[in-house]
Amino acid sequence: MTEKTTVSGKEYSLLRLLGHGKSGYSYLAERDGRQCVLKQIHHEPCDYYAFGNKIQAEQRDYQRLLQAGIRIPALIDIDVQAERIVKDYVEGPTVFELIRDGLPVTQYLPQVRLMAAQAKAAGLNIDYFPTNFVAKDGLLFYIDYECNAYMEEWSFENWGVKYWSRTPEFEDYLKAHEPGRAVTIRQERLTPDQYIDFLRRTDLGSQYPRERFEQRIPKLLTNASLSLTARNEAGDVVGVLLGLTDFAYWLYVTDLGVDRRYQRLGIGKRLMRTAHCLAGGEKDIAVYLVANENAVPFYEKLGMKKADDVMQYNHIEWTEFTVE
Repeated sequence: MTEKTTVSGKEYSLLRLLGHGKSGYSYLAERDGRQCVLKQIHHEPCDYYAFGNKIQAEQRDYQRLLQAGIRIPALIDIDVQAERIVKDYVEGPTVFELIRDGLPVTQYLPQVRLMAAQAKAAGLNIDYFPTNFVAKDGLLFYIDYECNAYMEEWSFENWGVKYWSRTPEFEDYLKAHEPGRAVTIRQERLTPDQYIDFLRRTDLGSQYPRERFEQRIPKLLTNASLSLTARNEAGDVVGVLLGLTDFAYWLYVTDLGVDRRYQRLGIGKRLMRTAHCLAGGEKDIAVYLVANENAVPFYEKLGMKKADDVMQYNHIEWTEFTVE
């Protein structure tokens, strides 16, 4: 696959890889300003699952899920010869990401159990692993089209539920499939010494003025509405987000940094997503921040845009320095 590809003669731009499953690679794609998911079937071996014709299975399973009444993204196009399908993009965190980041998923359990009942009534099982479910505006979507003949051992209550919280099974999967990324997001307030030590390991250490630094940092840490950390398996702080919010309309992110040794592992994105959720969710909460010029591409990838309507009153002393 290249940055441009075609499905049924129509050209799509591939924006980024969303995931790699048993049957294919899924990309966030765009055509005529509309975002979608483009899935390229692969034929890599899988030692625990037997496939038939994968592209025909996608067509068949889509219809079976529709008839069962399960909430899924709409199928837009299918190219049998190229083994590619295009479907609606449901924007939101997966249930796996919510669990990994310590966010509650209990509100989605009745919905997945309803899907399980609908699937069973149709003689089916769906793949209940939490990477296959996206939460958007309070609704749960099953984003995969995979389904199989019903077997009790693979039902939600006998298998899937084992992965819908921080169970030993979930932790084992996390360690096996995200080596070096088993980082836990939590709400906690750091001490000034802990935060200053963290600043030495991140580019955030040059964003504060020298004036009264040691007297002002404790106020920052005490008064932030949201205070999130990312800690590695050893308990070391490798990411921090501080923000101010009214929990009704807006969130202003004052500080977001990641330890230089842990950059490009998705930690900053996870901190932003968690903060947005805790503040009230994307349906209600607008997010604002002042971005370092080097960080602009990162925020743009999160869907943020530069704003021209921000006013400021800034007459403070500001002597640049770097925390060392």
